[in-house]
Amino acid sequence: MKKKRILFLISDTGGGHRAAANAIAEAIEYRYPGCYAVIISDIWKNHMPWPFCKLPGTYGWLSGAGKPVWQVLWKLTAHVHLPRFFFGMIFPLVKNPMARHLIALRPHLVVSLHPVMNHLGVKWVKAAALDAPFVTVVTDMVSLHPFWICAEVDHLIVPTQAARQQALQYGMPAEKLAVYGQPISLKFMQLSGHRREYRRRLGLAADIPAVLVVGGGEGTGRIYRIARRIAVSRLQAQLLVVSGRNRALKEQLEKVCWEIPTRVYGFAENMPQLMGAADVLVTKAGPGTISEAFVAGLPQVLCDYVPGQETGNVDYVQDQHAGIYAPQPEDIARILSDWLTPGNAAFQAMAGNAARLARPQAALDIAADLVSRV
Repeated sequence: MKKKRILFLISDTGGGHRAAANAIAEAIEYRYPGCYAVIISDIWKNHMPWPFCKLPGTYGWLSGAGKPVWQVLWKLTAHVHLPRFFFGMIFPLVKNPMARHLIALRPHLVVSLHPVMNHLGVKWVKAAALDAPFVTVVTDMVSLHPFWICAEVDHLIVPTQAARQQALQYGMPAEKLAVYGQPISLKFMQLSGHRREYRRRLGLAADIPAVLVVGGGEGTGRIYRIARRIAVSRLQAQLLVVSGRNRALKEQLEKVCWEIPTRVYGFAENMPQLMGAADVLVTKAGPGTISEAFVAGLPQVLCDYVPGQETGNVDYVQDQHAGIYAPQPEDIARILSDWLTPGNAAFQAMAGNAARLARPQAALDIAADLVSRV
């Protein structure tokens, strides 16, 4: 029997959209092995005409050194009535290449995992004369840009109740909404056992607490300064530093003569094991990493965030008493020293709060929802 095709529309602006798509695709194959063909398509980069195809390349700078510019752009475009006007102007310019792409694929279901794919995506499906439902899976945890919300989609899936409330405020009909959590890899469902055992498997000292420092898939933020401050403070712990795809950062970290036991990783394929081995996480406020840490029961020090879509994540973690925001390396080292003091009841309570927020089956629930619409 021919497999039914599910098309995921993404743009590789940051790593979160593709990571969420991969997690849901993994869950679909796990639940329904061999039944569906999932196609993950970077629409903006591969199917848009110039200059639109070049826009994703600016996101790395905008979410790093260009954050003030990004914050201004977010505020200027975050008006509930703007999306229909904005994408209505763009659509004639990008209609034909995308319609041809959809006609060639003939998907049975189209799923958007990016804010700019929703108003355009609904129009693309109509232009291609496809009889395919259109579903949006929001990959931002709390703070939703209005671009995410298109009342014409058949269904909208969000990760938190806070996101659901924003979607309602932006005009999404309640009957089209579902809340399942942030989709993360099923590998995190396999986390079990004691942290000492994970440390042994990784060749680390089993009885020394471990601090995991992560800068997201692109290795952004002040990871080097943070790691060095933790090390020179002679924290009674071992340090695991993930530099992501940032090769220059990895090389810089590897040249250091560290004051405490330290391991440096590039783009980590074994993040579940690293989180299983760690006692605390230092990270930027990306929704995927935060959600993974919840499953691992890790208290978090949030050291950075992208203004706009990650602003609410910081408040969410702090309001739920699962972590703290501390952008300065000196403060991070001090907080870790306090948290890792043996018998710290507040730290143990944060670990419990993090675990309480975990939704390890989110990708499976989303997979079941999507497949029910094919």
